Amino acid sequence: MSLATHSPETKIKTGLRDLRCAAHNFSMIAGVVSKSRLAQGLSDDPLVHKTFESRDAEAMLNVLEEMKELQATIGDIPIDWTRVDKITVAPTLRRISKIEKELELEPNVHLQNAAQIAIQQVK
Repeated sequence: MSLATHSPETKIKTGLRDLRCAAHNFSMIAGVVSKSRLAQGLSDDPLVHKTFESRDAEAMLNVLEEMKELQATIGDIPIDWTRVDKITVAPTLRRISKIEKELELEPNVHLQNAAQIAIQQVK
């Protein structure tokens, strides 16, 4: 049994493959489910596969989208997703910038500088 084409599990599996990110690294970056639970959800084996809860799937798809945006910002240089400690900082700072814009707040220069440094560190 293979995963359904448009299922969250397939979208996550495909996204991770496109980003060249191992599932266990994604588990640590996203912080939504454990490594073993992620492996269950991404498994093609019907004896192992367990569908994600919708809220978990949505949260992981959001993180995956942020990872794609980060990769697009970096450009053609592939991100080393094993550097989880560095990777998690960049999306967090980018989220803060998005919230500032949504709330029409004055951009925090220090956070903008920190975001740029974080992005440089994942190259």
